[in-house]
Amino acid sequence: METDTFPREDVQKFLSGMVCVKVNPGKGKDQKKIYDSFGVTGVPTLLLLDPTGKEIARSGGKPPPAQFVGAFVNPFWNKLVESEKAVDAKGMAENVFMLTTWFPGTEAFTRAEEMAKRNDSNAAFKTALDDLRNAHQRSTLLARGNWELRNGKKKEATATYQELLAAQPDCKEAEEARKTLKKLGVKLDEPAKK
Repeated sequence: METDTFPREDVQKFLSGMVCVKVNPGKGKDQKKIYDSFGVTGVPTLLLLDPTGKEIARSGGKPPPAQFVGAFVNPFWNKLVESEKAVDAKGMAENVFMLTTWFPGTEAFTRAEEMAKRNDSNAAFKTALDDLRNAHQRSTLLARGNWELRNGKKKEATATYQELLAAQPDCKEAEEARKTLKKLGVKLDEPAKK
């Protein structure tokens, strides 16, 4: 894959916004532990993970170089088309979210955005998509703050946690951020009592 797939322009563009890590289970117990933690049973196995470490997509084996991007994108596109035919607002929202969040620069991304605009007046679709985007924002901010804190960036972590509190103060991620800020000695304004 290093010689025929990864150098391709379309693959480079697809991977440009991602952090790529190669794990070789034969190169030490730490790499074997990572390999095992994701239930990988053969190589190559390609995984896309969100910032919290949750698996987004998996491709087992080596897709032909010209089909590399499609190996990840097409399953979501096919589900989106099926859910649109079935008039399944939640299914449409889930797949529009996946395509527009994780696969920018692809044709499926562009077409999913167009589909989202066409369905903007569908209240069930819009609510489901907004809920997914808000949940993603919360988990991403919390993961970023935790990473910054683990890496000695207390000032940045504090700002990230505060951004989470300002954006979505009444969620479980905000509560975790609030607890962490208190442990760091950051004075927080208490919510007004009703």
